[in-house]
Amino acid sequence: MSDIQARYHLHQLTRKYKAIRMSEAFLLALALASVSFVIPYSFQVPVAGSIILALTGGILLFLYRCQQLHLFQLDEHNITRYLNQHFSTLQNSSDLLLKDDDGLSTLQRLQKIKTTTAFEALYPAIRLPHRLQHAIGIFIISIAASVALMSFAPFVSHISERSIQAGPSSTAGATPYAPAQVKGTQITITPPPYTKLKTQTTRAWSLTFAEGSTIEWQIEFTADVKNPALIFSGKQNIPLKSEQGSYTLKRTISETGFYQLAWTTAQGETKHSDFYKLEVIKDIAPVVTINKLNQFTELEFTSRPTVDVYATLADDYGLDNAHIIATVSKGSGESVKFREDKLFFENPSTISGKHIDATRRLDLLKLGMEPGDELYFYVVAFDTKRPLSNRTRTETYFISLRDTTQQETVVDDGLGVDLMPDYFRSQRQIIIDSEKLLKEKKQISKETFQSKSNELGYDQKVLRLRYGEFLGEEFESGIGPQENPAEEDHDHEEEDIAKKYGHVHDTENEHNLVQEKKGDHEHQHAAKEGEDKNGIPAGFVHEHDSEEEATFFTQSIRAKLKAALTIMWDAELHLRLYEPEKSLPFQYKALKLLKEISQDSRIYVHRTGFDPPPIKEEKRMTGDLSEVKNATAKGSSTAKENYPAIRSALQAIAWTMASDHTAIDKALQKKLSLAGQELGLLAIAQPGLYLKSLSRIRALTENELKPEEQRAALEEIQISLWRALPLAPASPSSATQTLHALDRDFIKNLERQ
Repeated sequence: MSDIQARYHLHQLTRKYKAIRMSEAFLLALALASVSFVIPYSFQVPVAGSIILALTGGILLFLYRCQQLHLFQLDEHNITRYLNQHFSTLQNSSDLLLKDDDGLSTLQRLQKIKTTTAFEALYPAIRLPHRLQHAIGIFIISIAASVALMSFAPFVSHISERSIQAGPSSTAGATPYAPAQVKGTQITITPPPYTKLKTQTTRAWSLTFAEGSTIEWQIEFTADVKNPALIFSGKQNIPLKSEQGSYTLKRTISETGFYQLAWTTAQGETKHSDFYKLEVIKDIAPVVTINKLNQFTELEFTSRPTVDVYATLADDYGLDNAHIIATVSKGSGESVKFREDKLFFENPSTISGKHIDATRRLDLLKLGMEPGDELYFYVVAFDTKRPLSNRTRTETYFISLRDTTQQETVVDDGLGVDLMPDYFRSQRQIIIDSEKLLKEKKQISKETFQSKSNELGYDQKVLRLRYGEFLGEEFESGIGPQENPAEEDHDHEEEDIAKKYGHVHDTENEHNLVQEKKGDHEHQHAAKEGEDKNGIPAGFVHEHDSEEEATFFTQSIRAKLKAALTIMWDAELHLRLYEPEKSLPFQYKALKLLKEISQDSRIYVHRTGFDPPPIKEEKRMTGDLSEVKNATAKGSSTAKENYPAIRSALQAIAWTMASDHTAIDKALQKKLSLAGQELGLLAIAQPGLYLKSLSRIRALTENELKPEEQRAALEEIQISLWRALPLAPASPSSATQTLHALDRDFIKNLERQ
């Protein structure tokens, strides 16, 4: 790298650093400007004033940040000073790159050459400090906050009193317009004290509030009225009280619904307002989660068995109390005993707040548990709701202390011996030894590891042969107890030790892995028909039962046991190949099957046949069917049609819209009024879905709409009434055509519209 290139790179670093730092300052200035604009605007400051305040704050912050970073005085000397401080390979000589060779001594020229070489190697890795990512994050957060503030800005205050007196809104709950002939309205929402929410005052008639809040209405009319009242959900008609020129009502509401205002004018005409929703935010029950603990836990009995319980408690308004209900089960059978205790959390000792991480250590010995006992516990939490708190409990968790002193015995019906207490523990012991061998693999030598793995393989073989006894595999070598040679009366040749104690499957083709030659097979089975392999006639030989049938178990259990023996083969194979880690999955599968066999063998079902009643001999072969009755029963039932008023109104609307004239007569108004009553029952659960249609029905029945507006209103009412009707149950029928899933969804969307 030449001197000119080095200076050019220094100049590039200076420009890059300035650009990054100025971008950082600009983003911070924009963030401050956006927040400075939204906050004053939310408090009704004029738009021009908000813009001037935002620009002033943004420019000042930008200049302050640039001055703080010395960006206006920054040059290449500042960069070389930074390089000398953070890169020791430059040997504090990077400033020589900016000087000409004419003014340098011989030693300085040599140092400059060395520095140029070092700078050339360092240049790709030089990263100048900045906080651009932090500035981007602050800018995004400020934009999000500004959008949120703009969304919740109190635009209600910008509406004049003249627009409030203009009349009711065409959409329920969308705008704060008061009903006709209402001069002013003030609604005060007082949440329950336990929620710790502030009291709110609004002019909007559609309300959303916490459960159990107290709502107070203060309504002023433009003229004298009679019998003003609020009608809640079309059922309760509660009159308003007159106080100092206004009418008031205070009511505590805990259920979602709707309401409207009704009054009688001085001329005796009854007026109704639009329908407005009352949306209640329910107090959610506490959420309790137990972490770092399985639902079923089995522990070994140690000197100090303990279990740590970590619980996460959360509630929307706050928690009041929480504890653990623990039940200890001791004994078995008819002598089982239960003891229930209430345990409190250790940290924190007092449950209070919206989100708490509570812990408790359960000392099983202090709870009086012994080997074989079980502990059932769950966590209960209560919130601060009054007068009755919400209660939440978790699932029940089970903890048991393993009793290694007891043996599990299985005695089959009709079998008077204990067959398998010892065998079902052997497979587990092989698993334990295999896992222990894998843990010790790095501490022991290779020869010791292979020797132990081979010994485990032999143990697996012995276990397989023992289980083979239950399947009738009587001719496997090494199965069952060996006879004492001293007790044999006949002479025999010297015993083959390798065949007796060796691994026979290493020499026999037990898995049919090698195809036998046809000549050998024919030579081995060349005996005559009717003779065994030794040439003895079949009539003089005592044959045992077939190995497939000589078993103590039923066919289903025998199939599981054969599957377990097959899996034991694979487990033994990998142990012989010094691969215990590959053998463990097969060992676990075999253990699982053995446990299922242990459970299945305990089941006994007494099978009985059907004994028909005896037939009278005098009635046999007579053909008398007088007492034989037909089992067919006749009956009729008529399903009651739901929502009859809505169905009748739909027919009337369809006839009116099909005719040339759309005048609303008295009969249609009556049907719409009855349909509105049924629709009001649905609006209690979903006020936002049907309130607009109820307002349209009220306007049509009270002749408040102009003739040219009536057809559009009927169309809206028709759509809403069709939506209110439930879908008819599908009747069984053959499919006439096959539709794709996308076609069905398309048709459903068309029907909704």
